[in-house]
Amino acid sequence: MSPIDPPATAHRLARAATLMAAATVASRFLGLVREIVAAALFGASNEKAAYVIGYYLPFFFQRLLLGGTLSIVFIPTITEYLTRGDRAETARVAAMLFNLVLLLGAGMVLAGEVAAPLLVRLAAPGFGAHPGLLPLAVSLTRIIFVAMLFLALAVYATGFLQAHQRFTVPALAPLVFNLVIIGGTLWLGPSIGISGLALAWVGGTAAQFLVQWPAMRRAGFHYVPRLDLRHPAVGRFGRLAVPAMLGLAVLEINAYVSRFFASFLPAGARTNAVAVLDYAYEVMQAPVGIVAVSLATAVFPTLARQAAASDRFGLRATAGFGLRMVLVLILPVVALLLVLAEPLVRLLFQRGEFTPGATAEVAAALRGYTLGLGAVAVYYVVTRAFYALHDMATPVKVGAGMVVLNAILAPLLMRPLGATGIALATSAVNLSNVALLLWLLRRRLGGLEGRRTLGTAARAASAALLAGVSAAAVALAVGERLGSGAASTALLLLLSGGVGLVIYVAVSWVLGVEEVRAVRDLLWHRVPSSGVEG
Repeated sequence: MSPIDPPATAHRLARAATLMAAATVASRFLGLVREIVAAALFGASNEKAAYVIGYYLPFFFQRLLLGGTLSIVFIPTITEYLTRGDRAETARVAAMLFNLVLLLGAGMVLAGEVAAPLLVRLAAPGFGAHPGLLPLAVSLTRIIFVAMLFLALAVYATGFLQAHQRFTVPALAPLVFNLVIIGGTLWLGPSIGISGLALAWVGGTAAQFLVQWPAMRRAGFHYVPRLDLRHPAVGRFGRLAVPAMLGLAVLEINAYVSRFFASFLPAGARTNAVAVLDYAYEVMQAPVGIVAVSLATAVFPTLARQAAASDRFGLRATAGFGLRMVLVLILPVVALLLVLAEPLVRLLFQRGEFTPGATAEVAAALRGYTLGLGAVAVYYVVTRAFYALHDMATPVKVGAGMVVLNAILAPLLMRPLGATGIALATSAVNLSNVALLLWLLRRRLGGLEGRRTLGTAARAASAALLAGVSAAAVALAVGERLGSGAASTALLLLLSGGVGLVIYVAVSWVLGVEEVRAVRDLLWHRVPSSGVEG
């Protein structure tokens, strides 16, 4: 019988996702506070654009070589040893992989320090038209490369704990990360400028790893300074890691296509397109982290176990459940972001160095990104199903085609629409990418409970449409009366967004969207023991 069929297991997955989502909500809130602080100090200026490149270049290589690959490969690898019941061998494998991450991370930092000037010129060639921008970006890149070692270790710790069904500490660690960055930016930013933000980021990643170390020890991790490259687990890790790296490279290159072309757009008096897109992308990613990443993270260990047991029926049911839940939760967010983008950006960022002109540009780009938000959320669930099957090649092949599509669409759309055109190109690519992956996964599994999932999507989309229209009507009715101050904007968002959400839940209930009822049951009734430890 499929583990997803019994109500207890569905509740277990939902509860695990809820535990992580609660912490992720707080983390994303702090992440927005982090961006608010940066916006007030540096606006959407050339200086902030240099930081964006200085951050994303190290992050690209960290995700490619360590962080993202670990999150995809480590859980299936360690889960296989856990299911054998040999705790001693599991601990030995975990220690060896830790040492491998440590050595690779140190090598990555050293290489990044040397190659930073070349990397910046390749990533943002348009910066050469702005005096002083390339050297600043190189300096920031070198600072942030140091953080990549700590971030890789933090991702390792998260994967280790999640493989042991311990979700709470990994979900709380980003809270510490963001708090350290916020405090460090407020302390260093006014005195040493944008470099203070980069140094604070280094401190935040170190704290994110260290806060998970005690939980790792409690879960059975014992450090041993040993690395056996001939061990089967290391070899298996390498075989899985290479295609996973290629898949992540495709994703990250896709993200860099946008920044590459944005670097050529002329900067305004106090805005730079690279910074504009970064602010918009950060706002769009907040609900993705809260909804999609939390749900996909909770579902992934179950998918990995079902794949290891060759439980095809269970895989279909678990993947279908994840797809329906992520759609029901993300579609109202899409509707509300589209109609409330401008007041939301104004409330979050418009203070200090962040001007009304920057608000208008970021809001327009945010709407462009939001059109593909549902696809981004679904992508996390779909790819976890492929990764559980140890199929890293399919997302790589599909993603490679998407890079080409993005490279075609981005320059075409940015000519008439600027940064917003680049955001629209990204959304078109995301929609195409997830549609093809869903089709391929359906063929691979012999179905995805498609009729049930499409029915849920149609009903939820109808409810979201009515929610968006209702929210827009309320905003239009009260907007002029309230004014544009921070308190008035917050009240506008509370009223219009609140009405939209109430309409969404009510219409979904009437239309029989059963996942809404499942959330109701989870919140208001006792659920069976989840088996999820903190």
